[in-house]
Amino acid sequence: MTQFYDALKALISPAMITRASTMLNEKDSNVAKASSSIVASFLGVMLKKGNTPQIREILEESGRLNILAEVKDLWMNDLTHDQQRLGDNFTQTLLGDKAADFSDPIASNSGISQVATNKLVSMIAPIVSGYLGNKMVQENYSLHGLLREIDKEKGNFSTLIPSGLVRNFGLSDVLDKNAAPVEKAEEKKSGMGWLPWVILVIVLLLLFFWWRSCRNTDRTDEVVAYSEQVTVTGDTTRRQDNARVATNANRERYEITLPNNVRLQAYRGGVEDDMIQFLNSDEYKNASENDLKEKWFEFDDLAFVFGSSTELRNESQTQLNNIAEILKAYPNARIKIAGFADKVGTEQANMEISRERAKTIEKMLDEKGVGRQVVRTEGYGDEYAKHSASASNDERAEDREIALRFVKR
Repeated sequence: MTQFYDALKALISPAMITRASTMLNEKDSNVAKASSSIVASFLGVMLKKGNTPQIREILEESGRLNILAEVKDLWMNDLTHDQQRLGDNFTQTLLGDKAADFSDPIASNSGISQVATNKLVSMIAPIVSGYLGNKMVQENYSLHGLLREIDKEKGNFSTLIPSGLVRNFGLSDVLDKNAAPVEKAEEKKSGMGWLPWVILVIVLLLLFFWWRSCRNTDRTDEVVAYSEQVTVTGDTTRRQDNARVATNANRERYEITLPNNVRLQAYRGGVEDDMIQFLNSDEYKNASENDLKEKWFEFDDLAFVFGSSTELRNESQTQLNNIAEILKAYPNARIKIAGFADKVGTEQANMEISRERAKTIEKMLDEKGVGRQVVRTEGYGDEYAKHSASASNDERAEDREIALRFVKR
């Protein structure tokens, strides 16, 4: 049987390396080295952090949707929605808030830029999750079986993981050849062996409910320490509606004609549609600055490159261009841009990345000629995140947002 690492490396053909090198403006040899390191590092981190229900669900869905079917096209065209979504889910769930701890050592070790490394991680993640997912769905591997196989093969790829990444993720113990192997627990079928486990589960459940009741009792209202409190009123529905925009294929695209006769292609009920309707409404004309603080418009077709707060995915440019054209058509309109984060990571890190992403959108709009209409940016970190750090990546994605609101001065 071909080892997992070798099979994954074989999926990344020389033609794909050449294509990626051209796209990233890096040398073929350096991109090939980085690709090997990324695959090996994903497998190494899987040994350390991959034994979770969330990872199992992502891999099983990757296998069911067979996102690896058109692997040769993965780097020739834009990723499909499912490839992008599941690849992102895999990396974000596996790495959490340590994306930079993953990509930075690979960039240094292979001699390519951090931006190029982040893009390469995004390109390889669907291959890894798709391959492992196929093993689970098509070959009936359990997650434990996958990890056991990776553990057996670690001597084949562990030397390709940069030492800095090993330190960052604490992989020394799982990559040590003398470490205890991942073993499948024996199933005891005798007598009343199940009884202690039932009792343990009951005790844990009782402790959990007791802890939660105490937590609710002790909870007090927090004072918002930032310059402006975000009031999510009409926007609440929109946050919950992120599920409806998750698959663009199910959305109706239509043509919008702006007051200056510029025509846009946008999704019906999307942020562009909502912004234009609002700008043309009496509600906007009669609104005070305080009223506008309660009306946020979320970018619903915009995503950053994995691990980056300064670079958008190519497919996000359409919505950014549309927003710029809307502002040009309404030259008196002024906006504030805000960034939001999920609860994975420290409050300080989440505040920083949300602030940086808001500033990035401001800069990009300035480059499109509407910078004077962006009067403020702010990062709110995870203050308004609705989902816990342990929630699924799809749920936490609802909390990772860029939004804008109109401002009257």
